[in-house]
Amino acid sequence: MSSRGRTAIRRLGLAVVGLPPLLALPAAAIYREKHRPKLPKEYTLQDLRGKTVVATGASSGIGRATVSKLRDLGANVQSGSRSEGNLDLADLSSVKEFVKSIEKCDVVLACAAEICTKKGETSVDGFDKTFATNHIGLQALLVEIEKKNIHPSRVVIVGSKLERNGLVDPDIVKKENGTRLNDRPDEQYTAVKHYSDTKLCNQMLTTSLVERWPETKVFSVSPGMVDTDLWRNFPAWFQILTWPVRKVALRTSEDAALGVLYACASEEAGEQKSGTFFVDGSVELASEDSRDAEKAGRLWKVVEDLIRERGQM
Repeated sequence: MSSRGRTAIRRLGLAVVGLPPLLALPAAAIYREKHRPKLPKEYTLQDLRGKTVVATGASSGIGRATVSKLRDLGANVQSGSRSEGNLDLADLSSVKEFVKSIEKCDVVLACAAEICTKKGETSVDGFDKTFATNHIGLQALLVEIEKKNIHPSRVVIVGSKLERNGLVDPDIVKKENGTRLNDRPDEQYTAVKHYSDTKLCNQMLTTSLVERWPETKVFSVSPGMVDTDLWRNFPAWFQILTWPVRKVALRTSEDAALGVLYACASEEAGEQKSGTFFVDGSVELASEDSRDAEKAGRLWKVVEDLIRERGQM
């Protein structure tokens, strides 16, 4: 076959592969329109001049869009992320070093998240990497802040409705030294399911913090389905194939940031009880599993012990 013929076949193959996403674009546009952020019509954002926000994952995506809006309100933002070279939540020594630079904190905004698509990928401390980045590092950060006798008025954790699909067993986390979260069979493993597991951990962390930090309003927020850098770890073919639909159907980081900003800075959010789960400024009920205070407390203790065993507490 001539090179021209082979080129034609390759082009035809790409066209066929790309056809399903293109056919889905009208439905994707309808989905996006139905799922645009619908915050309360009227709410008041606080004047944050003189306030300090400590933010993780603020160098891109939802985090960057949110801190930009917080700065517009006058907040001083102390940002930590891998790309900035000052915070890697998957490295407990990095967390400890970052907190040394914190002198004041009125709001903690936890945006950092990761989806590792390679099963069994571990952090420098030997934990499952997704779990280390999304949860262990966050708990370590909060503990280090508390040790400095710093008491923020709000903690806002960017969570996900996917936590309702999560599965976490503190006993297994302990037994497997943070390398496994549950007894889900390996053949049922997917990166998204595992991400959901870590988001359940985050929601359980919210439950624990309500009891441990009674003077702080602790909130979690679902930003919706968003086209962010979380997709970067998926195979290139998957990213290319889903790109048209993601761009049309999913929220932008700017859209997603509106609900996060509401939890961080609105007076109305401050009137809600600690532990509230926000979705576009509305209160929703998190999963029953995440609201189990006894189970959440056990997970906190297991993670606390894992951190201590690494000599970081």
